[in-house]
Amino acid sequence: MNVRIGEQDLRFKITEEELKTLLAGQCLHVNVGLLNKTLVATINPQGSGESMESKLVLDDSEAYLNLLIPPGKVEELSDMGRSRAGLKASSDDGLSISLQVDMRADSRKVGAG
Repeated sequence: MNVRIGEQDLRFKITEEELKTLLAGQCLHVNVGLLNKTLVATINPQGSGESMESKLVLDDSEAYLNLLIPPGKVEELSDMGRSRAGLKASSDDGLSISLQVDMRADSRKVGAG
């Protein structure tokens, strides 16, 4: 999983294998060391509601960046097949969130899941 953080923009890019993990209902996570802290980025496929949402939780030694995605949205991403579009959502405060499957190693057919 790769996470790109920009001004008012979060982009999560996963592999085809990681998509299969999400389809099985399991979380993905990656730890990144930043100075004396750790950033833990997580994709949780057990989100509720209709759309993706992000949450940031700060701790003394770690920061947790969580992407919560409803299971139906994981299925939607899978059903897209090989596509650059991915899923997109916006938060109330203007944050743009996207989740994409990396096309470089995606063996799925274009437009078919």
